Parts: sequence; C-alpha cells; structure tokens
Amino acid sequence: LGIARPAVIAHRGASYLAPEETRPAYLLARELGADYLEVDIQRTKDGVLIALHDDDLSRTTNVADVFPGREKDTVNTFTFAELQQLDAGSWFNRQASDRARDSFRGLRILRLEDLIDIAETGSHRPGLYIETKAALRFPGIEQQLVTTLTARGWIGHIESAGPARVIFQSFKPESLARFKILAPEVPRLLLIDEVMLSEAGWESLLKTASEIGMGIGTWGYRWAFGPQWSVKDAPTRYVMTWPRYIGQAHRAGVFVHSWTIDDRWEMWMVTLNGVDGIFTNRAELAMVAYSRSEPIDLDKLWSRIGY
Repeated sequence: LGIARPAVIAHRGASYLAPEETRPAYLLARELGADYLEVDIQRTKDGVLIALHDDDLSRTTNVADVFPGREKDTVNTFTFAELQQLDAGSWFNRQASDRARDSFRGLRILRLEDLIDIAETGSHRPGLYIETKAALRFPGIEQQLVTTLTARGWIGHIESAGPARVIFQSFKPESLARFKILAPEVPRLLLIDEVMLSEAGWESLLKTASEIGMGIGTWGYRWAFGPQWSVKDAPTRYVMTWPRYIGQAHRAGVFVHSWTIDDRWEMWMVTLNGVDGIFTNRAELAMVAYSRSEPIDLDKLWSRIGY
C-alpha cells in the first residue's frame, strides 16, 4: 500500500502544542515530519468541507459570544461565512496555558482546501488521513471528498498522488463502503470504539474491515486499562493491541493503526507488538521515539512557520 511503518499520524495536527485542526497545528505537524495529517471533515450549511471534530462549536470556538443561543447547534446549521467570524484558537491558550501563544488568538476554522495547501507546500509533503465525521448527517460527503481530492491531484493522478497519499477512515462501515465504490484504490480504515473485545468480536470486526476497507483502528493501552476496565473482563475480553490479535489482522490482510498514543512507553509497546502506525497528538515526541528526528527546538520551529 505504500504506507510508512510505523506511520506517525498527526491526530488533528500537532494538537498537543497548538489548537487542534488549525493552521499552526497542521503546519507544525508537517514541519516535524509526520507521515499523515489527520483531519475530521464536516460540511457547512452552504456545502463547504471544513476541519472540525466536535458536532458543535462550543468547545473550540467562541460561538457563545458571537452567536448567542447557538452554542449546541451542529456545524451544518452554519454557513462558512458565519464560521469565519469565530475564534478557533483562544480556547487552547486558556486550557493549556503552558503552551499558549499570542499568535493562536483569532485562528480560523480551515477548509479542506486549506489543509491540502498546507500538505502540498514545505520541504516535507505529508499525506492526508481523512475521517468522515458524522457521515450520516452529510449525505454525499464521500463523493464530494473524492471529487475535491481528484481535482487537486490527490486521487487518480500517479505523478502527484502516489501510493497511500490519502487514507479514508470512519466509524461507519457504510461510509467506507461508499469510498470503496468511489475510489477503490485509496486505503480505508475502520475505526472501532470498543476498548476490549471477545475473540469472536475481534474476528467479526476483522471480517468487516477486510471486506470494506484495508485497515482497522484500535484503542491503545492507556485507554484500555482506564476506569472502564475491570478484572472480571480479563478471562473473556481482550485488548486488541496484543501481538496475537495484531497477527490475526495481518494474516487477514488488514493493517492496524492505534489511537491515541501520546506516551513514549506506549509508542514503544504497540510498535513492538506489531501495530503498523499510531495516531498521536504528540508528533514531536513520536518522531524522536522512532529515531526519525533529533529533539526539536520548538521556539525556532514556531518562528520559522510564523507563529
């Protein structure tokens, strides 16, 4: 498939160091050398494809100030022009004061086209790892994505697309099935939100993943052994990143990318156990952990990219 291994997938950009899914987060991830820029794609009321994770705008913008009473309205009820009135960066400075930067104030929500521009410039050219967020809310979004990416030369143009330049991902099998019809050459990954599964449950998901996609996205260890885990589960339900289950996936022709891996010990462990790549908020840490980069002088890097 031409996917780097282990693939470093910058989850919503370099989102530990900058506001998620904003221009500086993606510029930084690109300059750090991440293999993929991961993005959640939704659609505005007037049909613009944008980068946003949550169903509504309350967590990552000042929507309550700009549009009182619309805090919990879903993004598809806003036009793109309305979204451009919002500050998508200041929340990060309040929440992560040790990583705050004045330049994050007033950041705007990105279009897919803006993200493509970021990925196409600079000395490093990462791929795009695109999730159809709430796909059922946006009928035809798969076709719109394929059309846009094809027009920009990311699908169907060998000279610029290359193997696995784009990967589609979704929790919804039906969305991946549509991508399989529209762009069968593009890898597809089935995200799973179960933390632990029985052996039969894992085998069932592998079957689905191999039929409609090429990969499967599992939780990492830190999440698996959180408050939701209990000893009574141990005899019958298993963490899906054990070597046995990764081996089963590989024998079925399915690659495994785990999420969200932000600690060095966990990066080391999942890779040792055979995982093919990681979604991480900490691309700067992953690049060093995988010996692909020396420790980064972040101040110099921020200065170079203008933030």
